[in-house]
Amino acid sequence: MCYQQTAVIERIDIDRYGRTVGKVLCGQVNANAEQIRKGMAWVYRKYLHDDSLLLLEQEAQVSRVGLWGDREPVPPWEWRKHSRHKIE
Repeated sequence: MCYQQTAVIERIDIDRYGRTVGKVLCGQVNANAEQIRKGMAWVYRKYLHDDSLLLLEQEAQVSRVGLWGDREPVPPWEWRKHSRHKIE
């Protein structure tokens, strides 16, 4: 989406690990919104500052695009939790 383009990051927050949470813009494209719209990402509600992303996620779910094409998609936070328990 941003290949060979200048990406601008608008900082929205800092997560508990000190990482920047932000909006990624590539030219006129909001990469965050495009990933949600294409079913390439989940809306992480804890740091949600743009409610329009919820509508994009819902549209992707209804259209069964990207990860929503899976019968039982697993949120990344649940996958990480499950994976940690398998290793321990």
